[in-house]
Amino acid sequence: EQVVAEIASALAPGAIITDVASTKGRFAKVIPPLLPPGVYYVGGHPMAGSEQSGIAAADPFLFQNAVYLLTPGAETPPWVLAALEQFIEMVGGLPLQLAPEEHDLMVAVVSHLPHLSAAALVNVAAEFNQRYPGTLALAAGGFHDTTRVAMGSPVLWREIFATNRDSLLRVLKAMHGELAAFIAALSAGEMAEVEARLERATVIRRELPARKKGFLTLLYELVVVIEDRPGTIAEVIDILKEINIKDIEILRVREGEGGTLRLAFEDENALKNADQLLRARGFMTQVRGGEKR
Repeated sequence: EQVVAEIASALAPGAIITDVASTKGRFAKVIPPLLPPGVYYVGGHPMAGSEQSGIAAADPFLFQNAVYLLTPGAETPPWVLAALEQFIEMVGGLPLQLAPEEHDLMVAVVSHLPHLSAAALVNVAAEFNQRYPGTLALAAGGFHDTTRVAMGSPVLWREIFATNRDSLLRVLKAMHGELAAFIAALSAGEMAEVEARLERATVIRRELPARKKGFLTLLYELVVVIEDRPGTIAEVIDILKEINIKDIEILRVREGEGGTLRLAFEDENALKNADQLLRARGFMTQVRGGEKR
């Protein structure tokens, strides 16, 4: 607010103001009234980054294939959105529009709650480590992966939680209810209920694309079975040379058995074309995301 108020008099008609903050509801209410006529504000939130900070953590490919959220108001002119989307695409991002309130609730689920949960898990582990020295020394890959985000700046995350408090509290209550259900089932010895909840999470998690940036379901994906022989991956790429592949990942390879390749595409048509081309050449495929066959 203070920055916008200070620069407002220097903004010419046609200027566009945006930001990269993690929450949008409050800004959408307080910033537009501070702007002179003909100057527009559109909230922005690139879904990319890491727990690291400072110039040493700079990454020239940070926005490549990353969802970049925009939260326009009802009065935002189409040309303003077009200009911002063009800019985002120039740095490799994938623009996606959401309402400010919708944005804040969704990021509370997929970003803010995971960070708070990671911090809580570390604090619980540290408490048990004091009672039972050596507990943290047993922490392996699962613990490290789950708690990595807890290394983020406490000051920054305090501000994020403060500006998105209402949405975060709503999500935390839902998380509390899920944990309470696990506690109740375990207390009653209802292991079938525990298994059912674990199975539900397993199925949902497996359906998520493996892409690590942004909203995980944005790209359309195809899993391809490949043989263990030289040139197989190159053959797949050659077959699809006329189709824009947004991301590629080797999911599993075993010597003598082959493995699977994950390909991500930008839209439904590209996905269907790739699927048809590869099947016509004898490759086994499975669609993930988009419309299932």
